[in-house]
Amino acid sequence: MGDQDQPIWRRAATHTLHTSLILKASLEERLQEETGLLLADNEALLHLEMKGSLLRMSEIAHRLILSRGGTTKVVDRLEEMGLVERQPDPDDRRATIVAITDAGREARAEARRVIGATLEDMWAAHLTDEEAELLVAIMDRVAKANRG
Repeated sequence: MGDQDQPIWRRAATHTLHTSLILKASLEERLQEETGLLLADNEALLHLEMKGSLLRMSEIAHRLILSRGGTTKVVDRLEEMGLVERQPDPDDRRATIVAITDAGREARAEARRVIGATLEDMWAAHLTDEEAELLVAIMDRVAKANRG
């Protein structure tokens, strides 16, 4: 069965997922080339930056939608780069808090610049403002309907 034989909703879903994978791979490649960060690294730094610089490992895992092991790998990588540091949680000896460093804030600022420029390259020349607004509305509706 060819692509044109599929219901339009299925073609839209398939194209959205496929395009997302292409764009994510291109974005991550450029981010890594220019900053040394992976998208997961940037997301962890973003959440630390937004939440007053401190988060428990479990909170990072939840926000990044990663397993504990995956989160540990991200934090290990960021710690090796000097972008975060682990601290014992003063309220719970079993927990670890991750703090963003000044170098982490600088890396996040550079990542924000690279991501902004890359997304502009990937999107701005290919969509009108009206198309972008419609796409945002559609993706918001689909995302809200599928959140647990």
